[in-house]
Amino acid sequence: AAAARREMADTAVDVRKEDQKLINEFGRLNARTKEIRADRAVLQKQLEELDDATTELAMGDGDDVQLMLGGESFVDVSEDFATEHCEAEQERVQAELDGFDAAIAAAEKRQKELKKLLYDRFGAQINLEE
Repeated sequence: AAAARREMADTAVDVRKEDQKLINEFGRLNARTKEIRADRAVLQKQLEELDDATTELAMGDGDDVQLMLGGESFVDVSEDFATEHCEAEQERVQAELDGFDAAIAAAEKRQKELKKLLYDRFGAQINLEE
């Protein structure tokens, strides 16, 4: 197999229109995966902050009045309301993270398929690594 790759590297392979479409698809998937990972990192930080807030509420002194940031101002709310809000936001953010994970997995699966096709055709003449 290695000898076949070396032989293929010595032989120039023409890039067909179909090949270029596959290469472009790989590039788009790569860029999209990077964007999703960046968005996922932001959401992961938000989830951690919500978890911290929920923990702080649970460890509160029980005065039953909490200040919650609503837009650009603070609002007095009950401890129960603040806790329920934080837990609901955690669920929402976790669902978004799960969606991002599924999108990343699907993109990586397709990239793996494209890598196989393109490396089989071009061998060492193409680099599909980051």
